Parts: sequence; C-alpha cells; structure tokens
Amino acid sequence: MAVTAQDIQPLVFSGGKNFVGKDVIQLEYGVNFERQINRISLVDQQLSQYALVKYGILHNLDFSISYNYAREQIFVSDQMRRSNGLSNVTAGFKKKLGKNFSLQSNVGFSKDEVGRTLGSFQVFTISEHNIDSFLAWENNLGLNWANGNPQANLMYLSGLTFTIPYPLDIILEFYGQYGREAWNNYANIGLGYYFNTDLMLEAYAGYGNTLNQQSTFISLNFYWRLVPTRHTEK
Repeated sequence: MAVTAQDIQPLVFSGGKNFVGKDVIQLEYGVNFERQINRISLVDQQLSQYALVKYGILHNLDFSISYNYAREQIFVSDQMRRSNGLSNVTAGFKKKLGKNFSLQSNVGFSKDEVGRTLGSFQVFTISEHNIDSFLAWENNLGLNWANGNPQANLMYLSGLTFTIPYPLDIILEFYGQYGREAWNNYANIGLGYYFNTDLMLEAYAGYGNTLNQQSTFISLNFYWRLVPTRHTEK
C-alpha cells in the first residue's frame, strides 16, 4: 500500500511528540550524565544510554522497542566504592484516541544487582496541543509498576516546545514520579536543532530532586527518521 503525504509528519519529532507516520521508522539514541550535588563526602554519579526503534504501523498507531543501560558509581572521597551496570528492555504501543489525545502502554524487563529479572508495566495518556505555529504543549499522566513492584507510581510530564524559528527549538519540561516511598521531580531546558526534515539533535541541562537528594544532569539525544522512498502525494 502506498504511503500518502498526509501519513507523514513534515518534520521528525523528538520524544513522544506526535506519530511517526505509517510505514515510517524512527531511530533514537541518547546519552545522559547525572551527578548528585547536595553532599560533600559522598558523590554519586550515573552515566546512562538508550537506543530506541519506533515504527508506524498505521498513521495513528506506533510500536516501539528500546534498550537502556545505566552505570552507577559511588565515591567516598577520591576512592570509588561501588560501580553497577543496570539495563532494561522496553516495548510498547502508542494509539491515537482523539484529535489531541493518545494512549501509550509499555512492558519492560530489567535485572537487579543480584541478577534477578524484574518486570515493569506503564500506561499513560498523552495530550498534545499546538497553541500557535511556533508553540506546542504536551502533558502526560499515567501509572508505572516498576521492577515487579505491585504498588504503582504516578508519572507526570508537562512540556513546552518553542520553534524560534526553524531549524531551532527550545524545550522546557517538568516531570517526575510520585509513590509511597519517594517523590522525584525533574526540570530541564533543551535546545533542538534540525539538520534536515529527518534528522534532529537535542541537548539538555536539568535539575532533579528525590527525597531531598539534589542532582544535575546533561543529555544529548539524536532522532533519525527513515521515510519510505515510494509515497504518493494526494
């Protein structure tokens, strides 16, 4: 079946924004460095990477699969005390429910420090609104059953994307999770650059707070869209 122009977004989009389009493949790669800042004698840091493949089954249905790897290090003075590698695999679907609303569900598997395999499940709604030609507003709200925990955490995100103008975006985001044992909040500011309609780079700097443990982080994300060579203009 031919892919029509209306099935494909005019630009590649980062994160969960919009749908990639029928028969379109989007590849993503990101690296993030986070460091705790509120203690002097104990400094924790984490370097994480992720890779994701997203495929447009229909113009309003996406499938994605991702791999995440994080390496944590704990230092006492100048001596590293512990280093752990943690990884997880996640797969899920995103389905359009209405003009500005969609539903995302994910199933994930990870291993803890002793090698046990743990399962996770997420489900959340996504609201996306184009306020103006240069401003988009996204809000996510959902539940996360992480690492085999029967108690779900509440997930939330609110973000604004300003196009100032093309090929530059400014992204402002506030997000986190709330549970019985912890409430973590993150805020970041990012700059996106479109090399062309199918290739995008984002750079972020941000701040996090979990149980009064503050941290700062920086991240780089790449998005590359593979559009079918055969498509028909309507």
